[in-house]
Amino acid sequence: MMLDLFIRYCNDNGIDTPWTVFSAPYPKHMYYSKDGQPSRNFLEIQNYWKMRGIDIQFAVPEFDDFADDDRYGCKTCKFARKSVIDEYVNQFGNNTGILTGFTMNDALSYLNMLMLTCNYDVSSIPLLEEPLKSTTTKMLHKMSLRETLPNGKFMIRPVLPFSEREVVDYLKDAVVPSIDTPCKISKYKFKRHYSRALGVFDPYNVTYSGMEKFLETIGISLNNGGLPFDDVKFDNYFIDC
Repeated sequence: MMLDLFIRYCNDNGIDTPWTVFSAPYPKHMYYSKDGQPSRNFLEIQNYWKMRGIDIQFAVPEFDDFADDDRYGCKTCKFARKSVIDEYVNQFGNNTGILTGFTMNDALSYLNMLMLTCNYDVSSIPLLEEPLKSTTTKMLHKMSLRETLPNGKFMIRPVLPFSEREVVDYLKDAVVPSIDTPCKISKYKFKRHYSRALGVFDPYNVTYSGMEKFLETIGISLNNGGLPFDDVKFDNYFIDC
């Protein structure tokens, strides 16, 4: 969705800023068959974007796929993908915009962690010990549409206001193929289980503006500053799909 929207935006506004699309296909079972060959679905995605003139650069992390019962697979996946993405993006200069596919469900999971950190007592947040304050800060910044990174690059999360359901519906209506193999350890994504069990954040009923208003009530502002694609003066756009 993010890539399709960005292409449309560039075409509609005559933007000729250089941009590259990069992907780290991991965990491997979602992209490759057991014999190590790209899955039918993965090949379909590559062919679709080639037909639209987009040559996605793939770098497979040098990590073995995790076991079916690996409760910490999410941590492995994050580290594996981040390692190759960091290496790739560091070759670009500071005036680079990094677009990612974070959705509102990702933001809600961070917000859920915030609630667990303060034991659902938002009045206690100013009283948290320093390690917890640090954790809270690290979580909150990922809920921002735009962010300046310590390395001088800019992180843009253009589809953050959309839920995963909205993303799926958009791709279906636009006839854009996407990975259809679920992660085999999705049952161990505890933050989502917390949300469902406690009924505190229903992804289908929460809007991004509603989430912002909630954060404002506890003295937290995301300071997004402008539209996701408002700044087109970058030397390069790097897209992590």
